Amino acid sequence: MPWVAAAGAAVLAFGEVQAWRTSRADYPTGPASGGDVVLVLGFRSRADGRLNALQAWRTRIAVRSAPPDALFVFSGGTVRGTEPEAAVMARHATVRLGVPPDAVAIESAAESTRENLSFSLPWLREARTIRIASNTAHAHRARGYLRELDPHLWARLRRTRDFRPLELGPLRLALTFYDFVAARSAGRAAAMAVANRAVIGVRAGEDAVSGAQRRGATEA
Repeated sequence: MPWVAAAGAAVLAFGEVQAWRTSRADYPTGPASGGDVVLVLGFRSRADGRLNALQAWRTRIAVRSAPPDALFVFSGGTVRGTEPEAAVMARHATVRLGVPPDAVAIESAAESTRENLSFSLPWLREARTIRIASNTAHAHRARGYLRELDPHLWARLRRTRDFRPLELGPLRLALTFYDFVAARSAGRAAAMAVANRAVIGVRAGEDAVSGAQRRGATEA
């Protein structure tokens, strides 16, 4: 029916507009200069360790976003398979996309987006400009994590080319929904971690008070 096709086109157009806006959100302003680092966020590999489509896409985003002579930092541990995600994606970049091997660094321990940022700090601190390469919604979330982690590094962010009209078609909507769910899950995990630390702190304080009271009673 014509109205079904029109509705589908409208949903697709809405997703494209939202992705375009998200790709430009939460960036600082200022000229890029000096050394450039492109941080490529990993995604779990296939069970047999082979590169998957999302890993390939994130790597393409990194390559097309990178200025000349940029350093590519691939971040991702061995969440699935026997080889770190970072190594799988770096190999694709060097073998298939022409990235020089000496322009690649591998961070092979991270198992979450927050860890991607935290464990890559040694390279990010040396950069004057930083680009985070991933699918649009995920990169947007990662920029927020970097701002929480180190506002000075956030100020070095520059745009990546993670949006091209109709590049993924309906898959973009699926990825946006996936990252929304992942962000909510990560937020709940972070809140629980904060709450647990608070409980541990309270208990430690109570134990300290109790110990002081016992010592006082003994001395008396």
